[in-house]
Amino acid sequence: MYISDSFVLQINLLAIIVLLTIVCSLIFRKNNVKANIFLGILVLYAVSTVIHNVISIFLEKPELLFLNSINGSINFTFGPVLLAYLALIQGKHIRSEVKSLWHFVPSVLTFLSSGYYIMIPYTEKVIVMNKVQAGEEPFFNVMSLLLLIHFCCYLYVGWKKVSQYKEKAIDLGMDEITISVKWQRAFLLCLISLNLLLLLAYVVPVLITGKSHVYLDLLAVPVASLFMYGFMLYKGLSYHAIYNKPAYQAFSETVTPLNNFIEEVEILTKAKTAHRDELNSDVNLQLRLQQLFDIEKIHTKTGLKLYDVAELLHVRPAVLSTFINTQLKMTFFEMVNRYRVEEAKQMLIHKDYQRYKVEYIAEISGFNSRASFFRVFKKHLGKTPQEFREEYFLNSEKYAEQS
Repeated sequence: MYISDSFVLQINLLAIIVLLTIVCSLIFRKNNVKANIFLGILVLYAVSTVIHNVISIFLEKPELLFLNSINGSINFTFGPVLLAYLALIQGKHIRSEVKSLWHFVPSVLTFLSSGYYIMIPYTEKVIVMNKVQAGEEPFFNVMSLLLLIHFCCYLYVGWKKVSQYKEKAIDLGMDEITISVKWQRAFLLCLISLNLLLLLAYVVPVLITGKSHVYLDLLAVPVASLFMYGFMLYKGLSYHAIYNKPAYQAFSETVTPLNNFIEEVEILTKAKTAHRDELNSDVNLQLRLQQLFDIEKIHTKTGLKLYDVAELLHVRPAVLSTFINTQLKMTFFEMVNRYRVEEAKQMLIHKDYQRYKVEYIAEISGFNSRASFFRVFKKHLGKTPQEFREEYFLNSEKYAEQS
């Protein structure tokens, strides 16, 4: 074995030892919960791939060729396991996210293909093995590409679910889940970074040489896994995302109102989608909502929450949220911030408010801090409140001089 091969093997063996240690610490904890177990399973996918690579490349046993399909089959279950973990870390039931057996069809089909590589003669196995090591075996190259696409699709779905979870928590004013959301986003960003690295390790050699390069995979998987999962677990501990039973029970009770709210909004949204022509009942709600914001200027109240507005309108919070989402195409706080920015714009350029500081205008517009005011204002107009005010008066002076 060459020194370079020896080094690559050592990196892979180190990754196996470190990642298995992490897996065991997550799965075999005292007072453990399902969320930790599923997190351990997600780490186990990297372990499975590294072990398979070591067996496949370094042992060079053609009779073990079928393990390529077995490993692919295991990795095709990554998507539903990821959704199950996100459901658990959000205090939901697994069944609420992974409802269909279609999630597992790619895994079953890939597993069945292993039978072909068991049945073919040894001489043909040798030929296929040589093609695999040269990066020229079509079936396994396509399977690798489909796996990366599979990861991308489920990571996208997971990111959308976390974003929705965050939006609804903000609408309800549930600051208690802020740390949990930060962990979920950091976790997904780690997986996305890992997947992009693997995609580059696969695609770049194909674009340059026309075939995949096995040794890039041998280096990319263990190195990326060691770095990313180390970072992920550091974040997990800092965000207290590794639970024991009492802590998880307390968290689940805290987020139950949020999950009930999300479930009710989903049901109402589906009902509205199915009956788009029966929206006349929403007209009255829209008029009452405009009355509150346009005339009574309720948005200038600091700390305004969805519950407050729903109570004034005598509707359930989920009904109001669904109306804003489906009819106005925004979240509750996006709507509130639009009104607040418009309110601030009018005051920034009004002569009666010229002597007032920007911070005071932010306060009476409904913003709870200078930082949030500047961030939201710039997001909507592409400039800070001070820049907006100065630009307006500068243009007014130029217009007056020209006149």
